[in-house]
Amino acid sequence: MDILSPSKTAEIGERWSNRELLRLIGPLIIDQFLTVMLGVIDTLMVVVLGEAAVSGVYLVDTINVLLINIIFSVTTGGVVICNQYLGRRDGDSASKAAKQLIYGIMILSVLFMIITRLFPRPLLLLVYGQIEPEVLVNAEQYFFWSSMSYPFIALFTAGAALFRSMGNSRIGMWISLLVNILNVAGNALFMFGLHWGVSGAAFSTLISRMVAAVVVMALLYRFRSGAIQIRGILRVKILPDIMGKIMRIALPNGMEGIMFQMGKLFSIRLVSTFGAAGIAGNAIAGIMLSIGCLPGMGVASAILIVVGQCMGAGDPRDARKYTRKLLGANYVVMGVLNGLMLILMPISLRFYGLSEEGTRIAIQCGSIFCTFAILIWGPAYCLPYALRAAGDNTFTMVVSGASMWIFRIGAAYTLALKFGMGVASIWVAMVIDWVVRMIFFVTRWRGSKWEKIKLI
Repeated sequence: MDILSPSKTAEIGERWSNRELLRLIGPLIIDQFLTVMLGVIDTLMVVVLGEAAVSGVYLVDTINVLLINIIFSVTTGGVVICNQYLGRRDGDSASKAAKQLIYGIMILSVLFMIITRLFPRPLLLLVYGQIEPEVLVNAEQYFFWSSMSYPFIALFTAGAALFRSMGNSRIGMWISLLVNILNVAGNALFMFGLHWGVSGAAFSTLISRMVAAVVVMALLYRFRSGAIQIRGILRVKILPDIMGKIMRIALPNGMEGIMFQMGKLFSIRLVSTFGAAGIAGNAIAGIMLSIGCLPGMGVASAILIVVGQCMGAGDPRDARKYTRKLLGANYVVMGVLNGLMLILMPISLRFYGLSEEGTRIAIQCGSIFCTFAILIWGPAYCLPYALRAAGDNTFTMVVSGASMWIFRIGAAYTLALKFGMGVASIWVAMVIDWVVRMIFFVTRWRGSKWEKIKLI
């Protein structure tokens, strides 16, 4: 959908038709799946290298996820500003914001790369304390190459997000598919053909992400018919006004992401006290969570785009209408996927070779997740994307951060240590966190404060 050349449906009062929404959401869901598969495939292929290799990769990836989420937060800030300019049909300002977004994330990602390249061992020891020597060696090797991919992740993320803002979510999907193919081929060559071990896995990921960044930026640069143009981007010029608007959204998003990842670390520490069966059962339930959230995250990305453009056009009524419509879509896709996962769970768990106790724990925790993902995940996690699209990021940060630490972490430790609920305490506390978020976000959305925020 060309933002500056509305479709016929827009001429009769419909900003986004149902068909256009489906064309936006479908590739977003597939893209989410491909992104998760990249990590899953890496993990499966590294397993053959032994426990020390797997442990080293896991330790580094935990830090990588934290830093990459900060990059994603800055990207979200820039995309929200672009969406609002596109909503008011101001392609020139949207293009300026796009360039500022690219400059901002490049500065940040290069800074992260330099720090992690210079101080890999101190960072690992700071986060994890004592690490077994063999695990530490593998972690350092993996860190060396994976840290070099930060700028390329940043460029691809920004480029794909800008295409999505212009209504084209297929480009990001196809490039993500290319990345997965290149990564599998690269792993086979560098890990097993050249026997580079974990360095081969990281180098393969680096190459695939370099290709993704080059392809998406080349397409964006040559894309003449869209509302966003980045020609002249090499003539770097920082615009403090626009950069400030981006940071106004990016900073709360970044803080929210950091608090969430730190909370996950505390959850992992609690899980580690439940024994091998508890750890294994929780890990398999975690895989279900990663898969079960995929369609909802695709819908959430669509909400960020659609609501942002509605707010840029000064039309909060449409913002509400499309939020309701997309939340309805979330219930459908989450219901179908998680309903199937509930039904097939006893059969699918046979392939993991868990003990009887591990299987029982995985079914218990997975059932908690799938059931409540259908019922309340949407208002708890999709609805805040509508608020972020309007610029209400400080509120979402405070609610999400407070709920994470007070209810998810606090309740988990209380249920586990005082009431002896075991691994299930993590998942019950997660649902409590969702309920609290849902109450606050629904209340905020039903009010009018978010409608009055002016970003541009």
